[in-house]
Amino acid sequence: MDKKKKPEELIIAEKEIAFQNEEKEKRAAELIVATNGHEYSDYKRMSTIPGSEESLNFFIENVKDYAIIFFDINGNILTWNSGAQHIKLYQSHEIIGKNFSVFFTETDQRNNKPQLLLTRAKLDGHVEDEGWRVKKDGTLFWESVTIISLRKKDGTHYGFVKITHDLTERKQAEENINYLNTTLEEKIERTDKLAIEILNANKELVIQNREKEKRADELIIANKELAFQNEEKGKRAVELIVANKELVLQNREKEKRADELIIANKELAFQNEEKRKRADELVIVNKELAFQVEVNKVLEQFTFVVSHNLQEPLRTVSNYLKVFDEDYSEILDDNARKYLQFADDSTKRMSTLLNSLADISRLGRNIKLSKVDCKKIIDNVIADLDTLIKTSNAIIEVTDMPVLNVYEVEMRQLFQNLITNAIKFQKKNIKPEIQIRSENINDKWKFSVSDNGIGIAPVHFERIFDIFQRLHTDEEYEGNGIGLSNCKKIVQLHHGEIWIESNLGQGSTFYFTIPNLTL
Repeated sequence: MDKKKKPEELIIAEKEIAFQNEEKEKRAAELIVATNGHEYSDYKRMSTIPGSEESLNFFIENVKDYAIIFFDINGNILTWNSGAQHIKLYQSHEIIGKNFSVFFTETDQRNNKPQLLLTRAKLDGHVEDEGWRVKKDGTLFWESVTIISLRKKDGTHYGFVKITHDLTERKQAEENINYLNTTLEEKIERTDKLAIEILNANKELVIQNREKEKRADELIIANKELAFQNEEKGKRAVELIVANKELVLQNREKEKRADELIIANKELAFQNEEKRKRADELVIVNKELAFQVEVNKVLEQFTFVVSHNLQEPLRTVSNYLKVFDEDYSEILDDNARKYLQFADDSTKRMSTLLNSLADISRLGRNIKLSKVDCKKIIDNVIADLDTLIKTSNAIIEVTDMPVLNVYEVEMRQLFQNLITNAIKFQKKNIKPEIQIRSENINDKWKFSVSDNGIGIAPVHFERIFDIFQRLHTDEEYEGNGIGLSNCKKIVQLHHGEIWIESNLGQGSTFYFTIPNLTL
């Protein structure tokens, strides 16, 4: 097999990434042109002037995919649009007035990268850069940035404008393609090695067959010699004793050779069995390779459909509903407003469902084991769910947790789904009480998440882990039937198992095992 030939799904993925990069570069260029064509010496004053500046301000404020931020000459933040809030997670009152260096990693800050970018932008008019940046919650994202130096008509430099786009998905897709290429080459190499071993075994078998033929020829010669001696024995009675002794000796040699022949046949049978096993292993390897390639192809096609064919029309419907509400709200009666709200809620639920499906399709791609403190993961999840916990008055008890080699993001999602469900499916007027425990059993860690909620009938234990399988209506408990299915996939990704113990009205306990995988 040609190792340099790329599978069709990898070629498709690379073309899709190139297409997305081209589209993002076009949008960035349009934003640069729009921004560089105006002066922002007094941004607050301009925001009140009617005309093109007001349109530009409205455009900048409502851009979701790009952060457009204005700095003073020292890099201190003057404005903050909705795209910046969406990408970096800061509210405007939390960030305006601070220096834009807060978005850089500690390494980039030590290397004075923020100031170097401003210096280059001031000298060259603008500067472009890509790299890892830090969000408010401490997570990293891959940022594509253009910084433009702002000057008045007399040439006086008075600040900068920064245009940022989140390219994390593109970065992850590129890394995933590299990983698939490497994995494919490794499997081809293992297949070649196995084929060489089979070839060597066949050569050894040929050599042994030749040896067997030689021994058979020797046995024929021995038999001829025996016949000759028997004839001589008839002629020479006096040599009978000697002939008999010679015959005994030759019979012993024959027995030895027969034993050797039996051993050779057993060895031949063993090698044939080994050859068959290796051939079966080769078939399994090839099937596994074909299966993994097909799975990756299906996942990538599914992600493409969700991202491009479903989300875009859904956003269009949502935007038109918003415009309709803004333009005609005063003439609508209560029923019309109620129907409009129903439609808006439906689009939001559909968007959430599509995002969840996209998360499942990406599960297991572009991941790397790392040494993780499970207690810290749970503490971070509890911090993220602070509003829900306080609203429901939930009490969460966490025992000592291990440090394991796991997929960190996926483990965080696993605990978040289980804790959220434990709070959501609570009894009326009963304060949720949740216990999270772990224990080491036979080289595996067994985790449990217990609650005092509504419980589940045993007949549904298998069904609840299937995608879209729900036991309650939206009026009873909100959801999309994906969370527990995602939990099962994450546990299987770690080569573990997940199950539940529960009864109606008596709470539930979800168990799952995670081995300490090797880095």
